[in-house]
Amino acid sequence: MAKQTVILLLLPFLLAATIRTDGPGDPWKAPPQADQLKDPLAGDPKAMRRGEKVFTALCWTCHGMRGQGDGPNASELRVAPSDLGAPVVQAQTNGALYWKITHGRGEMAAYEQVLASEERWAVVHYLRILAHP
Repeated sequence: MAKQTVILLLLPFLLAATIRTDGPGDPWKAPPQADQLKDPLAGDPKAMRRGEKVFTALCWTCHGMRGQGDGPNASELRVAPSDLGAPVVQAQTNGALYWKITHGRGEMAAYEQVLASEERWAVVHYLRILAHP
């Protein structure tokens, strides 16, 4: 009887943990203060290449090699990865993209503890070359 009581008490918390609020129709917006972040790599000609190395090591499995959201792991995710070259992504500030890489959301990992700050900024610079013509 005690085991059933514990399960009944925990059930609402377990269900709440599985409810997603970041579905495909739910745009992911960085907080307004992210737009004010200062990009320490602005004007650094090597930033894009450093970002490419990080992207090809970590990001391509979901986002695909060209950032189109078609990586080998994409079909396993509940929310499709963004096409990083799409205008809606490219219109975001460097600070907003950096914030998203840093904090993650849902199945998109947070990289604050994985990548150094400069590596995350470098990824932002690499994402800029993925823009659709």
